[in-house]
Amino acid sequence: MAHLEELAALVRDSPALRDKRDLSAVRRLPAAAADGDDGALVRHGDGWLVLCAEAIAPRFCELDPFGAGAACVATNVADVRAMGGTPLALVDTVVSPDRAHAERVLDGIAWASDLFGVPAVGGHLTIGAAPAVSAAITGVARTPLRASAARPGDVLLAAFCLRGEYRAAGPYFSSLRTRDPGLLASDGDPIVSAAEAGLVHAARDVSMPGVAGSLLQMIELAGCGATLDLDHLPRPEGVGLERWLRTVPSVGFVFAAPPGHAAEACSLFTPRGLACAVCGTFDDGHALRLAAGGAVAAVWDLAEEPLTGLG
Repeated sequence: MAHLEELAALVRDSPALRDKRDLSAVRRLPAAAADGDDGALVRHGDGWLVLCAEAIAPRFCELDPFGAGAACVATNVADVRAMGGTPLALVDTVVSPDRAHAERVLDGIAWASDLFGVPAVGGHLTIGAAPAVSAAITGVARTPLRASAARPGDVLLAAFCLRGEYRAAGPYFSSLRTRDPGLLASDGDPIVSAAEAGLVHAARDVSMPGVAGSLLQMIELAGCGATLDLDHLPRPEGVGLERWLRTVPSVGFVFAAPPGHAAEACSLFTPRGLACAVCGTFDDGHALRLAAGGAVAAVWDLAEEPLTGLG
């Protein structure tokens, strides 16, 4: 139990999770906060447009311009997929101190766009200022997924690509150079299939706060609680929970599934070499808990302390 409490504290005190408090500012745009902080669903014809945007940390842009460009694409693709969508195209905004830096950023965008099969069709470039890189993406969905649609009694699923490598000493677990590009470009297909078959009805990508922190954001939007079972959480061989809970994977999602559909939903991912497992439940509380070895530890009670106030 002591170790589980330490893991709960690790999640709770994570700077990446604490930084999410600033998202409370999104409430100044009520319509923008309806679907969360990363993207939105807009009715279009008989389906939906999925609109998402991401900005990369300036320090990352400065130190690794190629990686920042690639991250712009990967994070936007993940956001579209988490909403049950298929990405169509991306536009970028690049600010660089010099042409050489700008070219490295654009090379990273072009490389990742090719990997994911999502064309970068234009954007904006400014040279002669501090580095800043962002991008926006458009996708389409027939049966959209909202993080806010998770409900008490739902089953929690987590899906990851476990074939990857950590970038330097940071939290980024990248599959962009280790996964077959043909698979990487279509890893959103099982999410679309699961959504359209009614096997899952809510999702969120695993982003900077890691899997537990991303789940906390999901339940805040949904107005419910959840327990994450670490004994069944997929993770790469040889990677400890302390590291995995702080990891930002290039392919990672959490889902809410109606009871009785979890196994069928998981079966859509496993033939592609993606790990998907039942690893918890949603409940009628407002807290996130970790479970392992028959013990449970509280991470965050949103009723006592909101994270972003969205939802």
